[in-house]
Amino acid sequence: MWDKRILLEQLKTIGPGNAEYDTRDPKSFFRNFLVVDDYRNALDPDILLILGGRGVGKSALFHVLNLPGGPSGILQTLRHPVSIAWDRACWIRGYGRVGQDRFFPAQDVLQSEVDESDALWWRAFWIGLLLGCLLRDGTHEVKEVIRHRISDVWRAGLERNRPQVSEWFPQIRENMGLANDILDELDEYLTETNQWLFVTYDELDRLVKDYHSLFSPIRELLAFWLDRWRRWRRIRPKIFLRSDLFSMDKLRFADASKFSGHQVRLNWTPNWLYQLLIKRLANLEPPMHDYVVRIEGLIEGEDDRLGYLPTQDEGPHKAFIDGMIGPFMGANARKGITFRWIPNHLMDAGGQIAPRPFIKLFAFAAERELKSFDVKALPGDRLLRPINIQGAFMQTSQDRIAELLEEYPWVSALPSAFRDVEVPAPEERLIVALKQAQWSETEPPPSSDPRGVIESLIQLGILERRLDGRLNAPEIYLHGFGMKRRGGVKRPRS
Repeated sequence: MWDKRILLEQLKTIGPGNAEYDTRDPKSFFRNFLVVDDYRNALDPDILLILGGRGVGKSALFHVLNLPGGPSGILQTLRHPVSIAWDRACWIRGYGRVGQDRFFPAQDVLQSEVDESDALWWRAFWIGLLLGCLLRDGTHEVKEVIRHRISDVWRAGLERNRPQVSEWFPQIRENMGLANDILDELDEYLTETNQWLFVTYDELDRLVKDYHSLFSPIRELLAFWLDRWRRWRRIRPKIFLRSDLFSMDKLRFADASKFSGHQVRLNWTPNWLYQLLIKRLANLEPPMHDYVVRIEGLIEGEDDRLGYLPTQDEGPHKAFIDGMIGPFMGANARKGITFRWIPNHLMDAGGQIAPRPFIKLFAFAAERELKSFDVKALPGDRLLRPINIQGAFMQTSQDRIAELLEEYPWVSALPSAFRDVEVPAPEERLIVALKQAQWSETEPPPSSDPRGVIESLIQLGILERRLDGRLNAPEIYLHGFGMKRRGGVKRPRS
């Protein structure tokens, strides 16, 4: 028999925040990371932009690409990898922090430049930052191509004082022609020697402190790389960007529509989410590992770096969940089939599910089960009761709102404004609620017009407009905002 208290203690540790993005421990990092088929598209040299909402794993993939051997670890498990000379590829960070490094300019440094900057200023900034990153993180050959073309003073500013923009920016701005020539020469060298250089960008929404000031630098970064895609053959970017930022009208520029053939969106399927859950559990110590592998066919192999690999076959996934929770969320299928109920209730208004809340749901449910632990209530191989899955769903919804606040602080005014609003509701009902919202002066909403705010919420997947014109909120946001719906998820008493 299983010691279910120990199994639950292990289960509650899988929530993000433990080893999810801790690259200081590559072994745990890779064992928490699932390679999905969409990553083949992300690795394609002609894909420049990788889009996704909060919690879909953009930063996890960014970190993997920048770890030693990271891309090769992905390629080993892809069924149809992109065929290029991956052993001749160099990956560097163009922007995006790993851990507590201080290799990039601080927010307040760049914020101080926003009012005085124009498109040319940001173009020079991104070129200079790229050269600095190449001098620091490029291969010996890459560094030599650059070093012999620039002066010692210029090189010193880029190599040692990259966070201090004033130490190198004037040189770049005054020598834009030379800077471009150096990069052109580098691309020619890489082409002749059959090498690739990939430059990765993440956390662009943290460039500056003011949300409305983000669009100018991001717009110029995108325009720069779209232009260079036409010009260069072996230098390529991988720009990780929030979907909502890319869809904003403020980010439009000449030829922006041409990104349609150079972008991919990270969208998780329920099958991949269950694979992620099973992979994290299988790579824990016994007894959890033994509890997972008891299901025949659930684990199909083991990789030296990625650990135990779950099958892509849905049948064993369902057998595992049915054994852990039970096949139904109540007495019968009318209360919901557990395997379908969980992903269906975690979808946003666009039908997307982020892996972070999916994993947290199980961790929260384990915590609730431990608080009222009763082994008699868990017959057979059961670890979680449906009532605790429902209770954990409430926590997950509230946690999802807290995550939103980190990137959209203006959302903090919505719980009090939307509380007790029953959805689906006429648009006018939500307009009335938004007019009563107490907006922060320092974190204003994206529009002063309530209708504009509604459109932003639809864009974020927080609200959806039905065919009859009424507005609805998916379950994952409904409870966090204190909204109501008849026939929604039953709220546990505790």
